[in-house]
Parts: sequence; C-alpha cells; structure tokens
Amino acid sequence: MACDENLLKSKLIEAGKRLADPPSSVDELFKLLTRVEGFLSMVKQACNPSMQAALSPYLNALVADKLLRHSDQDVKVAVASCIIEITRIFAPEVPYDDARMK
Repeated sequence: MACDENLLKSKLIEAGKRLADPPSSVDELFKLLTRVEGFLSMVKQACNPSMQAALSPYLNALVADKLLRHSDQDVKVAVASCIIEITRIFAPEVPYDDARMK
C-alpha cells in the first residue's frame, strides 16, 4: 500500500512539474491533463500531509490563466475535471478562495 502511495506521489510530482510549464501542443496538454486527472482520482480524500505537499503545485497551475482560459474546449473540460478532483481531495476544506473559484 505504501509503495503504491509513494509511486503515485512521484507520478503526481513529475506531472505537477510539467503542468507548471505546460506543453504548447493542445494534444500533449490534453494528454497531460487526462493523466493528471487519473492520478488525482486515485488520491484519497483527507490524504496525509506528504501527499498534500505533492498536490501543492496543482493548486496554482490549474487556475493559471493559460490553463483556465485556454482556447481549446477539451482542455478547459480537462482542467475543470482536475479542479473537481482537487476539491474532492481537500474537502471539507476549500483549496481555493471565493475569488479564485469565480
């Protein structure tokens, strides 16, 4: 179990680094976001602090204008899906303030 969690954490960290400077290709970006969503869906709600640290790059990257206001509709849907997963993981705490959620 811990091995699986460590593997997931390392995949999250690597994908988070790529998301901080997202690929310019729409196809590559969509594939990355789809992979990120899959990783996030495996994270349990109320996870431990080390897993939360692995998730911290996503908090800002997903609400950055270059992702949130992307011109491609599929990318926007993938970003929204990732934000939903982040919100689920951090519930009942709110990962974003009201201004960010607007």
